[in-house]
Amino acid sequence: MGSPVGETLGVLVAFSAGLFSFLSPCVLPLFPSYLSFVTGMSVDRLAREVSGFERSLVMLHSLAFIAGFTVVFVSLGATFSAAGQFLLDYRDWIRIGGGVLIAVFGLVIAGVLKWAPLGRTVQFQIRSKPAGFLGSFAVGLTFAIG
Repeated sequence: MGSPVGETLGVLVAFSAGLFSFLSPCVLPLFPSYLSFVTGMSVDRLAREVSGFERSLVMLHSLAFIAGFTVVFVSLGATFSAAGQFLLDYRDWIRIGGGVLIAVFGLVIAGVLKWAPLGRTVQFQIRSKPAGFLGSFAVGLTFAIG
């Protein structure tokens, strides 16, 4: 087990990294639109004085969004911890398979091989937020997966 100073420093570094990434110019401007999408309220409405009940709804929707986001990253952490040993055990086969895959993709990009599924693009457009807290949870999941 680590020392209390080391643990405190680790928490401080993690918190600072999260804060700086949130305050970055590519994240902070998106916050009002994400909050609006998650809560189902317009940015104008959120900017005005909102009632205590509406504020509670915003908080609950935000927590549902964070829960969805957290589920994905905790699952990824657990999965990769377990998969790490598997990848280590089969690293030679994975290296060979990766090399073959890179060669095939190179031939597809060069136009030597043609395989229709690799030339397609699939994109989903969400026109309206799924309703309720489950919708906020689902948006958190998809945001984290993206």
